[in-house]
Amino acid sequence: MQRIFTSLLIVGLFVSAVFGHWDASHFENQQEVTIKVTKVSGNVYMLQGRGGNVGAIAGDDGILIIDDDAKIRESLKNSLEKKYNLILCSSDEEGIEKVNESTFCVVLDVKVNGKNGFDTFVEIKKKFLNLPIIFHSAYQDMKNPYDIMSDYNPFAYVVKQGDSRELLDTLAVAVVYYLQINKNILLIKQLKKMNHELEKSKKKYKDLVENSLDIIFSLDAEGNIQSINRAVSNILKYNLKKLPGKKFTDLIYKSAEANQISLNEKVFQENFHTLIESQGQVSFNCDMVTDYGEPIEMHLKLKYIPSDDSFVIFGSAFNIEDDILLRLCETENQVYKIGNYLTQVDFICKRVSKACAKYLDSELIVELKLCLKELLVNSVEHGNLGISFEEKTESLANDEYFQILIDRQKDPQNIAKKISIEYYLHSDRVEFRITDAGDGFDHQKMLTRPKNDVSLVPVGHGRGIMMAREFFDKIQFNEKGNSVYLVKKF
Repeated sequence: MQRIFTSLLIVGLFVSAVFGHWDASHFENQQEVTIKVTKVSGNVYMLQGRGGNVGAIAGDDGILIIDDDAKIRESLKNSLEKKYNLILCSSDEEGIEKVNESTFCVVLDVKVNGKNGFDTFVEIKKKFLNLPIIFHSAYQDMKNPYDIMSDYNPFAYVVKQGDSRELLDTLAVAVVYYLQINKNILLIKQLKKMNHELEKSKKKYKDLVENSLDIIFSLDAEGNIQSINRAVSNILKYNLKKLPGKKFTDLIYKSAEANQISLNEKVFQENFHTLIESQGQVSFNCDMVTDYGEPIEMHLKLKYIPSDDSFVIFGSAFNIEDDILLRLCETENQVYKIGNYLTQVDFICKRVSKACAKYLDSELIVELKLCLKELLVNSVEHGNLGISFEEKTESLANDEYFQILIDRQKDPQNIAKKISIEYYLHSDRVEFRITDAGDGFDHQKMLTRPKNDVSLVPVGHGRGIMMAREFFDKIQFNEKGNSVYLVKKF
């Protein structure tokens, strides 16, 4: 037999109110009380009687009927036992004991077996605070209904001598109300659980970030530091509390020369712009600077994270481990083809200077890297992108240099242009041949310029060839001026 359960707890003379007249004596003239049970959907059923229809919700403990009239209980049993698992109770004590989580509503007479139902109300509310209880009584003289509503705050008060439909409508609303209450309670529990898990995740994430050996940080749309972990103090020796609000470029190593924009800063700005434009992620090598002014080469990763109407940049920076193969390398020949990007220029300079570290001391390695950067940047800016000396001077003065650089990089005429770097490392020397796709320049004028010429100092650029003349043992341009051959002896 299929067992169908309901979650309605009916206390007092509920049956007489719904399925017949209000007083139990009506049943003396009836052979039986007929109740039709109709399944609506899922675990929702309709109980149909002479007094109206009642919605029933399937529960675990079946129909719990509390009525002190044996004839009513027997009539209900005959009508419902084929469809339901019935639990018949004849007292309020038994009703208090049987009420459980599957009960969706209580219809409570204020007088059962000669006792008042208010104590029963209190006991049930102690167990199930949100359970709707409808007072249902014919004893209005026992206590003023308005006082009952004020003192006990039941879901409703229905008079037995009234229209049965009032009780049915009230009961239907109560069941829907309790279903919603349960739904809300479940939702609150789920939200609390989610919040608890979120707090655990946040704590775990915070611990991971704070205890990370890498520098973890977030930047706003302008590149200002929003947050940064304590690894920045361990690696770069900064005071952690003073960094939020500062430009991240303040942590980038810059040339000590006046008005000189360092390649490191250019590399960072270029990648930052690419990141915002692509809304993706970028990674590159960059020299960062300690609080004492010393450069440290690090690898940076930046990721674009949308946030409401704006975005946040999450990033990490970590030390670059030396390539053990470079330490083992005696000689090598390489040919590199790079685009018009300063990030690639920086990568080439660092790669070949590390390879030469086996033969040159640290001071000479710094000079080698700096000279290569100057010459390669010249090939990008003046060679492939066609930025004139005067244009660069003016754009630097107006703080428009990076925008001009980006615009020229995107120019369809420049996209396919490459720079070739032929690199030969021997045990006694290193050779480079740098060739761009530009129109060349008057290299004789630059090569014959006096070494002590200070005319370029105010503009802060244009000294790449002058530096290369001082460092390399041989510097030779082709006739056009778009290719230079360099030799440094060990």
